[in-house]
Amino acid sequence: MNKPLQHIVRFFTLTIIQVFFLNNVQVSGYLNPYIYILFILLLPPKLPKAVVLFLGFAMGFTMDVFADSYGIHTAASVLIAYIRPSILSLVSVKGGEDLEAISIKQLKFGRFFTYSGILCLVHHFTLFYLEAFRLNEFFDTLLRALFSTIISLTLILIIESIRTKPQRR
Repeated sequence: MNKPLQHIVRFFTLTIIQVFFLNNVQVSGYLNPYIYILFILLLPPKLPKAVVLFLGFAMGFTMDVFADSYGIHTAASVLIAYIRPSILSLVSVKGGEDLEAISIKQLKFGRFFTYSGILCLVHHFTLFYLEAFRLNEFFDTLLRALFSTIISLTLILIIESIRTKPQRR
């Protein structure tokens, strides 16, 4: 499958999984898995920043439309799309310049875990604090962001491990 088509399929697949399945999962208000950010995480590192920001906006806006959430997913998604090159340069050997694609296979597990963990935490922290929009619930919101990051990161790592599994001939 060619690369643009692969990204389009990933966009719609993650949107469907998020909207129809994971948006209905909520354990006592503290576990909200958000795997749609995997679309932003796996975009090619050499993609122009404006395109990444637009695609982050498109994914966040799509989530806002389905979740009726007034732009908080858009804001969080655009933020991680914006800081993604900086985080990638922190975890990759040559700042991401040598990478053709982002995956567990390319970055190795430790670096991919760090990369996706940081971006997932930033996304969830932003999302939940914009949703609460008050500081008197600071620690509850922080716990919610941390627990949701753990469950989201676990699901992202499982999906990525399955996706990049070596194919048998």
